[in-house]
Amino acid sequence: MEKITIYHTNDIHSQLSYWPRIARYLTQEKQRLMSKKETVYVFDDGDATDRVHPLTEATNGKAIAELLHDGSYDAVTIGNNEGIGNTKDQLNDLFSEARYEVVVSNLKDKETNSRPDWAREIILLETNGGHTFALVGLTIPLPMSYDSLGWNVEDPFDVLDELVRTYRNKVDGFILLSHLGLPTDREIAERYPEVLVIMGGHTHHLLPEGEMIEGTLIAGAGKFGTHIGKITLEYGKDNQILMTAEVIDVRSQVDPVPDEHVDMNELYRIGNRMLEHEVLGEMNHPLNKEQVAEPNLISLTLAAMTSLSETNIAVVNTGLFLESLPKGLINRRQLHEVLPHPMRVVEVSMNGNSLRRLLNQMEQQREKLKILPVKGYGFRGKIFGDLYFQGIEKNKEGIYINGKELDQNRQYKLITVDYFLYVPFFPELQAQASVRIISPDFLRTIVGNYIAHQTSNLLDEREESS
Repeated sequence: MEKITIYHTNDIHSQLSYWPRIARYLTQEKQRLMSKKETVYVFDDGDATDRVHPLTEATNGKAIAELLHDGSYDAVTIGNNEGIGNTKDQLNDLFSEARYEVVVSNLKDKETNSRPDWAREIILLETNGGHTFALVGLTIPLPMSYDSLGWNVEDPFDVLDELVRTYRNKVDGFILLSHLGLPTDREIAERYPEVLVIMGGHTHHLLPEGEMIEGTLIAGAGKFGTHIGKITLEYGKDNQILMTAEVIDVRSQVDPVPDEHVDMNELYRIGNRMLEHEVLGEMNHPLNKEQVAEPNLISLTLAAMTSLSETNIAVVNTGLFLESLPKGLINRRQLHEVLPHPMRVVEVSMNGNSLRRLLNQMEQQREKLKILPVKGYGFRGKIFGDLYFQGIEKNKEGIYINGKELDQNRQYKLITVDYFLYVPFFPELQAQASVRIISPDFLRTIVGNYIAHQTSNLLDEREESS
């Protein structure tokens, strides 16, 4: 007989309000069970980091990766916030000081076609009672984003096919750290009886007692660190296994740590101070987030986006801009508050007919979108807002691109943010096959670099005139 306990978290998203009590609880429970000679593991299923937190932004997630040590984690996988919320160099450095294992079974370096040094394809777990499990980690495949960052993200079912075929006769079962979402977790449970347990994330599902499908136990602990998942595997004398799942509400079931909110607020302030120290440039006039006058923040952002491409036609939504920029020195904290969204800039190639249909779709929904509350897909604002164009004019006479009437047979390249490809408002945009991310940096970094370049030119001109 043997009892195995697994604690798991997912989708913390750098929400640290309850982190001190989570970390203490996990560490104490692990020590308690180990003192009884029981097998215990602590895992995280991805999206522990999120650049919405200033300390995550300032340290490229490394501060959160370090905090996980306080929770005595044995292994983690990555979510989209780690995988595509960082450039390739940043992700390669994220876990460089980690004392826990990182298992990502479906990610390879595009240049070498090899797994990165910081990631394991599979981990063989040997329990005190002599059972062996294969620990697998799968992150959601977002090929366009991963490809632009220099990664090959593989289909999770192709990967599972190979791993199950290779290890099924060497282990007692598979344990999956999944950042694929609940619908995919359910499909895996239906297709792979060898997978005993799936701890899932990405869709922020909270499963208080788990979900059993075809003999596979699916678990999920919600989001933002409000719950800890607990799974128990008990082997009987005949080696039959009983699997149960529960969740622990850390808000009511875990004792708080003294001054935990003070300590976590201090981490927020530390992150902001670090960002404030990184000055990007100096503006000799304020940039309003509204279209009240030129220049404004929206037109500057469009100019920054198109500076990365050969085209100068672009569109953004005004809901992206949460704050205005004042006159004077501009630092990274301000850009983080203005544009907190994890969005990248894309170039979409389309013919004149497609562009006309897209602009008509935008015009038909324009009034609705101005006041429409939206969330998800990385959007951190409140409403979608108005549409604002560069190089495109639509009036009663027709559509004009850079002052010339739109040519239905010509190929155009439109610059926008990847968010526009995910929201359900512009099907014509989503139907385009030729889309590329034109920079590994987020929109706010592109805007910050543009400000730095523009003000650098101004300073050079001042020095030359003097």
